[in-house]
Amino acid sequence: MERFTIFFLDHRSMYLDSLGDALGQWGNRICYQCSWNMREIEAGIAYFRPDILITVGCDLPLHSPDLNDLPALCRAYNLFHIYWATEDKIHFDSWSLPFISRIQPDCVWTIHPDCVAEYRKMGIDAQYLNFALNPRFFPGKPEGVEERYDLTMVASAHLHKRTDRYDHLAALMFPFVRANRKIHVWGGGWLENGGLIREHFGVDVPADWVEGYLPYRQTASVYHHSKIILGIQNAPDQVTQRTFEILGAGGFMLACRTPELSRMFTDGAEIAFTDHPSDTVELVSRYLEQPALRYRIGQAARQKVLQEHTYHHRLQAIWPELERMVSKKRGGR
Repeated sequence: MERFTIFFLDHRSMYLDSLGDALGQWGNRICYQCSWNMREIEAGIAYFRPDILITVGCDLPLHSPDLNDLPALCRAYNLFHIYWATEDKIHFDSWSLPFISRIQPDCVWTIHPDCVAEYRKMGIDAQYLNFALNPRFFPGKPEGVEERYDLTMVASAHLHKRTDRYDHLAALMFPFVRANRKIHVWGGGWLENGGLIREHFGVDVPADWVEGYLPYRQTASVYHHSKIILGIQNAPDQVTQRTFEILGAGGFMLACRTPELSRMFTDGAEIAFTDHPSDTVELVSRYLEQPALRYRIGQAARQKVLQEHTYHHRLQAIWPELERMVSKKRGGR
């Protein structure tokens, strides 16, 4: 398989240390650019002479004038531009399409399979590249490790748009807020969105529960030291990147039952599903008393992710077609 020099334009470690690092492990030469200063970007491209430019999600506001410069830059250096649409399918119309119309990528990698056909209808090459696990930053949970947290949740509030996230928070998080049973919460927006939380859930998240920003490379440690991790989802037919990382690190995850989670993982064997807030409370009480079972389920989840849901698996599936697309563009010089 051909390997490329890839210019990865993003500043967020959740993407640089997941897909970016995985592409490097595959033998590609990865050049990271963490700012959107166009002079710096062009200087880096001129120096490294990459084959491929990768941009991701919503790293730059839609109104930024810098977006207008990317298509000309790609033409000038004959770059094959891939946009990884990590906001699909929920924000397909409101974010992905307007962003893509500005940056004009050669190919879109989308995290939702339904969007592939939608992009192709518009004449845009597209491939399905779902989230996955980079095992290098998520080793397995050691047996006998100190589990200092009963309940944890690593998730930003993200309440600006009504999605299934609201229902999952209602079923997973807020029963414990009402019972004043502490959850250690890492992520942004929980205190800043206090008004929205009071409006929709009728409670306040205690300030001393909020641990704040968690550096990406420290998330595996939190999963290892947690007895139960609450896994919030945004849609019935998708799973979050953190799902693969929690389970891939051998964490015991409690989540709302969804069609996609049920398709990927087995309830009671690799994950625990809840169907109602009262179920959540009962399941937490039951599993807190069974550390050996939690560990066994976590280890089974890790094996499932390692066997089916790493970035190696994802890249294997799309790489031959990507090679053809890159070769086709080179042939048009």
